[in-house]
Amino acid sequence: MNTGQWDQMLSSFGDMALMLAKYRDELLKQGFERQEVLRILIGWQSIILGNNKESR
Repeated sequence: MNTGQWDQMLSSFGDMALMLAKYRDELLKQGFERQEVLRILIGWQSIILGNNKESR
């Protein structure tokens, strides 16, 4: 992996983190409990990253 590819990958991780933080904040505003929000976000992230056994 060259430097440009590495930078692009790190940038995409940052973008995903910002998106998840916004989604978290919106779920909390809607009245979801913090534990449930974390379960939702972890499940969604697992699917996106391909680490979810159910998605295979």
